[in-house]
Amino acid sequence: MTVLVTGFTGKVGYEVAGNLKKKGIPFKCATRNVKKAIDRYGDDYDFVQLDFAEPATFASALHVVDQLFLMYPPGENLRFEEFLAEAKQMGVQHITYISIKDVQFLPFIHHFKNEKLIRNLGVPYTFIRAGYFMQNLNDFLCREIKERQRIFVPAGKGKTSFVDVRDLAEVVSLSFQDSEQHRYKAYTVTGAEALDFFEVADKMTTILGRPISYTNPSTKEFKEHMLSSGIDKAFVNVVIGIHFPTRLGLAKGISTDYEELTGMKPTKIEKYIEDYQNAWNQL
Repeated sequence: MTVLVTGFTGKVGYEVAGNLKKKGIPFKCATRNVKKAIDRYGDDYDFVQLDFAEPATFASALHVVDQLFLMYPPGENLRFEEFLAEAKQMGVQHITYISIKDVQFLPFIHHFKNEKLIRNLGVPYTFIRAGYFMQNLNDFLCREIKERQRIFVPAGKGKTSFVDVRDLAEVVSLSFQDSEQHRYKAYTVTGAEALDFFEVADKMTTILGRPISYTNPSTKEFKEHMLSSGIDKAFVNVVIGIHFPTRLGLAKGISTDYEELTGMKPTKIEKYIEDYQNAWNQL
C-alpha cells in the first residue's frame, strides 16, 4: 500500500505526511516543484511532481499508488476531473478527500461539486468534512497578528467550530489504515467547542502575554485593506467566502466524530496556541 499525499506544502497535507510517517505507512508527496521541496526538506520525504493544471504530470505521480489523500488545490485551469479519471485508470483503490463542514448544504462551493465527482467515480472514498482550521491563525491571519496585534478577518460576532489540522491528519491516517471500514463514509471533524474570534483573541492574549484584539472588520473594510496591502483579489474573495457562514451564525456546529473514531479528545485551541506561539513572535 502506498498513499499519494497531495497538498503537501499546505497546512493539512504536511501534517498528513508527518502522521503517515510516524505510523510507518508508505507514502509519497506530490508537489509542483520537486527541486524546491527537496531544497527545503532534503530526503525526509519522497517527492513526485504533480500539477493539477498539467495532465502530463498525472500518470507519473500516480504510479504504484494504491490510496490517495486529496485536497482541492488553489490555482486556475485545474483539470481536477481528469486527474480523478487518471487515478481510477491507474488503479487507485481508495480516495480520502478533505472537504468542509456542512458542505451538503452549500451547493455553490467547489467541495460540493468535487464530492459529487468522487462519488460518481466508482472508487471507494472517505470524505472528511472539516471545521475551521486553527492553523489559519498562523497562516493567512498571521501577518496582521504579528504586525498589528489583531485578528483581522470579516467573521462578525458568530462562533465557529475550530479544528486542529493535526486532528484531521489522525483521521486521514485511520482511513488508510483500515480503508474497508471507512469506505463510503463522510465524517465531520471539529473541535469540542465553538468560539467567536473575540474569545480566540482573549486566549491568545493570555498565552502570548501581550494584547491581541479582534477588530471585527466589515467585509468592505477587510477587502479594501487587503487589496491595498497587495494581496491577490481572488484570494481576498476566498477568505471572505470562508468566513461568510461564521458571519451569518452558521458555523458553530460541533461533531463528536473525532472522539468516536480515535478514542481521543479533540485538541483544544489553548494547546494549539501554546504549540505554535513562536509563529506570532513580533517582528
